[in-house]
Amino acid sequence: MNIKLKILPHQTEALNAVTKVLKDVRITSNNPIYQNPIIDINDDKISYNVEEIWEGEAEYRDKENDIIKKLPSISKEMRKRENENVLGIDAKLETGTGKTYIYTRLMHELNELYGFNKFLIFVPSSPIKEGTKSFIESEYSKRHFNDLYPGKDIKLEVLNAQKRSRAGRKMFPTAISSFVRGTRLERNKINTLLMTDKMFISKTTMEKDDYDQTLFGEFTQPYKALEETRPIVIIDEPHRFKKQNVAYKRIIEKLNPQMVIRFGATFPELPKKKGKDYNNLVYDLGAVDAFNENLVKGVEVQTLKPELEDDNKIKILDISLNPKKCRIRNEKTKKTFEMVKSDNLSMIDDSFKGIEIEEIQKIEGKKSITLSNGHILGEGDILFSSVYGQTFQDLMVKRSLDNHFAQEKENFLTVRKIKTLTLYFIDSIYSYRGEENDGNLKLSFEEQLSNKIKKEINKINETKNPNTRLLEYREYLEASLNDIKKTNGGYFSEDNSTKDEDIENEVNKILRDKNSLLSFKDENDNWNTMRFIFSKWTLREGWDNPNVFQIVKLRSSGSEISKLQEVGRGLRLPVDELGNRLSEEQFYLRYLIDFTEKDFAERLVKEINKDADVSKNIKGLLSKVSKSRRITEEELFIDLLQKGYVDIDKNIKEDKYNELISEYPEFNKGLYQDKVRNVNKDKKSKVKIRPKRFDEIKELWESINQKYYLKLDEINREELFKVALNIFKSNIYKQESILIESKRTKALDTHIEIRENIEDVYLVENIIPYNEFLKNIYKNTGLSINIIHKALIKFNQENKIPKDFFNMNTLKNFIVKFENWLEDSFVKRFSYKKLGIRPKETALTDINGDMKESIVQGNIGIMKDSKSLVPEKFLFDSFVYDSDKERETIRKSIIDEIVVFGKIPRNSIRVPLYFGGTTSPDFMYVLKKQSGEYIVNFIVETKGVDKEKDKRGREDLKIESARVFFNTMKEDGLDIVFEEQLNKDDIVNMIKKLV
Repeated sequence: MNIKLKILPHQTEALNAVTKVLKDVRITSNNPIYQNPIIDINDDKISYNVEEIWEGEAEYRDKENDIIKKLPSISKEMRKRENENVLGIDAKLETGTGKTYIYTRLMHELNELYGFNKFLIFVPSSPIKEGTKSFIESEYSKRHFNDLYPGKDIKLEVLNAQKRSRAGRKMFPTAISSFVRGTRLERNKINTLLMTDKMFISKTTMEKDDYDQTLFGEFTQPYKALEETRPIVIIDEPHRFKKQNVAYKRIIEKLNPQMVIRFGATFPELPKKKGKDYNNLVYDLGAVDAFNENLVKGVEVQTLKPELEDDNKIKILDISLNPKKCRIRNEKTKKTFEMVKSDNLSMIDDSFKGIEIEEIQKIEGKKSITLSNGHILGEGDILFSSVYGQTFQDLMVKRSLDNHFAQEKENFLTVRKIKTLTLYFIDSIYSYRGEENDGNLKLSFEEQLSNKIKKEINKINETKNPNTRLLEYREYLEASLNDIKKTNGGYFSEDNSTKDEDIENEVNKILRDKNSLLSFKDENDNWNTMRFIFSKWTLREGWDNPNVFQIVKLRSSGSEISKLQEVGRGLRLPVDELGNRLSEEQFYLRYLIDFTEKDFAERLVKEINKDADVSKNIKGLLSKVSKSRRITEEELFIDLLQKGYVDIDKNIKEDKYNELISEYPEFNKGLYQDKVRNVNKDKKSKVKIRPKRFDEIKELWESINQKYYLKLDEINREELFKVALNIFKSNIYKQESILIESKRTKALDTHIEIRENIEDVYLVENIIPYNEFLKNIYKNTGLSINIIHKALIKFNQENKIPKDFFNMNTLKNFIVKFENWLEDSFVKRFSYKKLGIRPKETALTDINGDMKESIVQGNIGIMKDSKSLVPEKFLFDSFVYDSDKERETIRKSIIDEIVVFGKIPRNSIRVPLYFGGTTSPDFMYVLKKQSGEYIVNFIVETKGVDKEKDKRGREDLKIESARVFFNTMKEDGLDIVFEEQLNKDDIVNMIKKLV
């Protein structure tokens, strides 16, 4: 299985935001060829470009929809700039949204646009380093970026600890010397050096000035050699690179980089509570947007309550470092104990027997005590005795296995199987590894796992007429049972020095071989059953896996790290067995914790909303909400006051927020409902399908789920030759130029204006070899090299081709014009043909073709109106929707002509588009005439725009494609009508007109 990378809109936005900073900035290349081109960081154009982004005025071309878009603006409190000799650019992206992808693609983009080819990537830990290395060097990544940037390749060097030479010679670290020697003459190579902060500040490696080897006959110290390359620095996880820390200071002082580009979900705090340390922040994708836009999984928090009501607990009152001691109180007896290193907690209560205080120290700036099981606690922390008991741990494991196999079976029985993983966080490494990889926790887990698998196999054996897929799942379970030890593995920092071959294999699978973990079978067609991973908090950042569907905290972390960081290892969207990223459905990460963190869901929501600085005042939204509800502002405000949702100043009352959002979802500018759920409190995580209504819509549903393929009319070689020749004749040749601009103040009568002036224009030769030019067109258009070559010969006979004709601008212009021709030409030259396949498993039916009992709410609508009555003829039992227009449509769908109607589950009916991708309708109706003569099947696609002209580019083509698709169904005998609904279109009038 190979992961298939997908270009997501937010990633394109972030990429364009960073590259926009350098647009039209003076960049020169008359320096040594082993250096990057030189940026004039004093060019006023830099601050102009940043300001344009901040104000939301910066534009870029969205190639997917062929329209010009504006980059999102940046909040005023986040607009900060440092005046230093290094150009800083920041991009904030939430965990799981693809930071590594973005900065890997950014290196390609900066190389293509400006010729940069010396990049240093700094990461704060070995797991992050391994993850980055694995991603950049993976075959799926190389294949993806080679399609986007044909012929380009990242030459990655990784700086690791130096091994001593037996001959006694002190040679330069190979990674550094190879990186430094790369030159701009290697047009297709992007030289990149990856290292951790610890490796970079290693004096034995980096600061030595007595290497027996010199670079360029001059440099004998790594710092000096790296500085000479005039590098661009990329920092991953900036909150681990605070500017007052040694690593960051040394990056600036020793490397003197031209640019420092930081990518992270979290940025360091400024001293004296002055906010976050941002420097030219040009992109902000916060947690609220990541969850609401379905860029990450939702989170389900499940709490396991203690069986014993009289559970004992103790509280850490205070900790002293000089002398080292702490005071701990028994919360049951209220008796206080003063304890020192090596004291046993059984002194306080027998239920804590076997746990000693191992160390009293400061960790990450906080006074802490470390217990003998590896648990770290601070002042104010509370310990519950049952959390430490073996019985409670067994209950946690049992619950986690029930959760896992329910999800695993569901994921296995989908159209394209999804490998399901569970991640366990533990405090005690010894409990898992033991003496010989045989710790008590590992052995008891494997015993419970064996029993659970046997039960699941028995269930399948008792199933009457099991289908092929269910029998395949039984085979997977039997393979797991036959070698139970292969089902689970661990990664702990101590494993890095192990010589145990089995443990090394585990670590390689978990840390470095993501494909293996995501695959059901190995290269020999044997089942790959590893799906349970154990770790300490080593995997906090830098490691994640898209198919982690459950995280289990067998012991509390005991630290105040971000709740988002805790769930971050499993937030990324999953991939199926073929490596396709599944972004159309709503998936959830189950987070199983003990009762000591029963408020985790609320704290997580609060943290997410705090990240977006969600306003609790509704003043600015009253007008919009009242219009959508078709009442006056006064009527709406009086209703909110009477129900106690807001005070007289229009502030939402803290304890009434959830009630308000439930009744008036339009006021929610924070996290959408159902994105973070407390499973213990909210059992309604799914929307139920009404059996009677499904029976009425079943025939339509089965019909529109039939498989059709897209058929394009054939184009002969002569026509393609003429197209290519006409494009070459259409003035696509353009020299690359760099403008030298100046800004001057001019005094007018009443004010001062800044006048811009172009002082000079430099022409840049960026010639592409002829064979590369042909290959690039072929890869981007599909036109054969032979046709392109013949068209160029003909063009040259009529118009003498300039020597610099084959440059990047000419190439891009050709590709754009060909894509435009393709879209315009095929608008009437495509059709759909039935494959004759009626799939049994759909969004509403299981693998046997029977109606599912329920469906995940997020796949129907991101918002839920708990106060409005669910229309009698609605397919689902809950009022869920995606927009105000959809809400209005559902509310009004109560007329007699409607037999049944429902929202079409997200992306379940995919209409293939001739220019790539798919489109999906929103509503399906079964209608009858007032006379009751016959039934009309009605499909609606809702557009959140007011007028036809508000739709641009490919949106019109998508609608036209959907129209052709459903017209084909009509020709095949299905009584069906497809209509587009704009904001001005009333669903009642549309239906009345139709029937």
